[in-house]
Amino acid sequence: MASEHGQHLPRRAVLGGAGAAAAWLAVGGSRVAGASGSAAAAPGLHYWYPVPAAPGQVTADVCVYGGTSAGVAAAVRVARAGRSVVLVVFGRHLGGLASSGLGATDSGRIEAIGGLSREFYRRVGAHYGRPESFAFEPHVAERVFDEWVAEAGVPVYREHRLAGVDTAAGRITALRTENGKVFRARVFVDASYEGDLMAAAGVTHTVGRESNATYGETLNGVQFRSGHQFQGTVDPYVVPGDPVSGLLPGVQPDVPGPTGSGDHRIQAFNFRLCLTRAADRLPFPRPAGYDPARYELLRRYLAAGVWDAMRLNTPMPNGKTDMNNNGAVSTDNIGRNYGWPAGDYATREAIFQDHVRYQQGLLHYLANDPGVPAAVRAEVNTWGLPADEFPETGGWPHELYVREARRMVSDYVITEHDCRWARVAPDPVGLASYTMDSHNCTRVVVGGAARNEGDVQVAPAGPYGISYRAIVPRRGECANLLVPVALSASHIAFGSARMEPVFMLLGHAAAAAACLAVEHDAAVQDVDYATLRRGLLADGMVLTWPPGRGPLALEGASTLPAGQPSPVSATLRNEEGVQVTGVSVALSAPSGWSLTPAGPQTRPALAAGESFTATWTVTAAAPPVLLDPATLSARAAYSAGGPVSVDASTTVTVAEPVAAPLVTASSTTAVFGQRGTELAVRATGRDLWTGVDEYGAILRPDAAGTATVAEVTLLSQDATDPNARAGLVMRDDLRAPGRSAGYVALVAKPANGFLLLWDADGDGTLDSVSRLELTPTPFPTRLRLARSGTRFTGSVLLDGTWRQVGTATLGSAAPTQDVGVLCCAHSTTPGRARFRDLTLT
Repeated sequence: MASEHGQHLPRRAVLGGAGAAAAWLAVGGSRVAGASGSAAAAPGLHYWYPVPAAPGQVTADVCVYGGTSAGVAAAVRVARAGRSVVLVVFGRHLGGLASSGLGATDSGRIEAIGGLSREFYRRVGAHYGRPESFAFEPHVAERVFDEWVAEAGVPVYREHRLAGVDTAAGRITALRTENGKVFRARVFVDASYEGDLMAAAGVTHTVGRESNATYGETLNGVQFRSGHQFQGTVDPYVVPGDPVSGLLPGVQPDVPGPTGSGDHRIQAFNFRLCLTRAADRLPFPRPAGYDPARYELLRRYLAAGVWDAMRLNTPMPNGKTDMNNNGAVSTDNIGRNYGWPAGDYATREAIFQDHVRYQQGLLHYLANDPGVPAAVRAEVNTWGLPADEFPETGGWPHELYVREARRMVSDYVITEHDCRWARVAPDPVGLASYTMDSHNCTRVVVGGAARNEGDVQVAPAGPYGISYRAIVPRRGECANLLVPVALSASHIAFGSARMEPVFMLLGHAAAAAACLAVEHDAAVQDVDYATLRRGLLADGMVLTWPPGRGPLALEGASTLPAGQPSPVSATLRNEEGVQVTGVSVALSAPSGWSLTPAGPQTRPALAAGESFTATWTVTAAAPPVLLDPATLSARAAYSAGGPVSVDASTTVTVAEPVAAPLVTASSTTAVFGQRGTELAVRATGRDLWTGVDEYGAILRPDAAGTATVAEVTLLSQDATDPNARAGLVMRDDLRAPGRSAGYVALVAKPANGFLLLWDADGDGTLDSVSRLELTPTPFPTRLRLARSGTRFTGSVLLDGTWRQVGTATLGSAAPTQDVGVLCCAHSTTPGRARFRDLTLT
């Protein structure tokens, strides 16, 4: 097998062995004895550690290797299909990064997530009493994964590490593990982050970054850009200004090639830390081998006045956070992971321990070193590790964030062209939608200053399809292997597709294909796509964008006015490849709605590729609760060598008019409603912060003067995101988002209390904040926003007492302002906020 650079990557028949054992002993491990192939005691914070022998043979229809979220989803899907399956797991835990600190899900467009992936987030949400949750604590995620496999009856073999494979006639016949177990199956799924099974089977793959020229891309290869970059000049030399003195730790000597050129480098790894300010928090540990000199570059950066290393610290439920890399010098251990993808277990254990030392040392340094400004030390010491997470490893995540390793090279390679909609895969098995996101790959010297290289953050055109051919090897290479994680994608496209929701839905798709391959005794490359697609749609997967644009698509407004007739149509496209007969299309609506056919709903036959549209006039009834979402569902039935049915649905919000003197304003998709003194806004919105100003608002124009008190009761707020925002607002002109000054808002966040936000520099976006942290946020809550001259004060009524959230002085505020309520979901999924009794005095 050849890499993209023409380098021969040898098949790894044995990844562990004596070298890994020696590495374990070198870092202070001890040999562990136990029964059933599981260590008798917690191994501590290690990637690899020895486990007892567990010889034997296990046979199943499907063998899934890798306890990642994709591996769990694949195993559960196979079990639900009635096929025998085994899940072979490298370590002790299920879920990969989703249960190891990555609680702030990189979801992209939530509407593009379907199948078992969406079910996972709904199961997590059920734990918190919500419809679904994309922000969660690590132990909650792991519990969901454990319960999932238990309910499905999946046998799980933990601490079984790949040692090699047996192959015959282009197929894997057995997977052998270090502890002596042999797993035989008709189909295998490689759900590991590293693509270890894929590589051992001799499948073509690559490591590193392709050049832009390889696939005609623009964002691949070497990239010096502004993201997570040094703000100003920081000297990289041991003796400032003296290149002869050598480079500081963390600065690499090998300068990358020209922009767009390919190389061996991969994006940086880190641990996604779960932090807390709880009284029982654990202090940041001082790691073995700690060397403060390793953080001299960070000290100089702090001395230059930049403190941002811990600023990407996203709130999670119950007062916890998910802290990721942020800024030029942070938790990413840049340039120290190149040996991971193809490395043996000893190499990976050494790299793992280097990342432990670096990141634990970083936080210990920030919390304790006298070279760190006192204010920074004080802030860092307000944080710690949660006592109730990761008990086996002292509150530290057990898994390193392997953002990128091997990538398969198959008959279809996902590239930037797919992300930008310049190419559309004809055989999608799931959608990806996150930003083309590469963390930095190296840190070097440019013009006598430290510079990071490799960070790219560019949004795709929208959700795009992942080809089925991107998760199976090239035709003729391995006929019984599917690869949903180390899939066939260029470096930059993989940066978009590599998110946990996508891995889960691709694991689901891989399992569905595996079942078909078993049923028909077929090579995975020969699985009938039309049959696979039909099954995936029946499983609730989303295969086209917008959702519902599959064989059956519903057309009509996503917002309908109460009591007014509106047209709705359902179009069936015959994608079976042959003529179908006995076609019928039916529509169903909530109770109280009226449906009147506006044309035929049946057709005797439909040729391959032909479409049939049925139309109705729909009159929506007002829902029991203002702006409650409703569902319109369509079902098409026909015969294609047997009965087939296809379903589609769409979510509809019924709008109710807002009465004068109130009016509405929006800078994002929004729906409004009023019933007496109750108001509701259902809106999307990326954020209300520094350059982004997206909201839906109900307001009274020019109703607030220089001595005005506005109050409202916030009845409820959808938890679309921990940073969703809803509350009171005053502004010179709420109908001029991103431009109007005099902007101040008192808002609630669903997970952790209240904020007073204001536009201090008058540029038309919010940039300053005061907080009143409460977990969870209480609802309903009375909010008060008072103006006295140019001074604004935000307060909330808690247990009968007004508590101040903050104050702001806005000299730019006009004598009269708009005042009202607003909602921002901090998500592309719309969220609703309900209010009552808006008063002005």
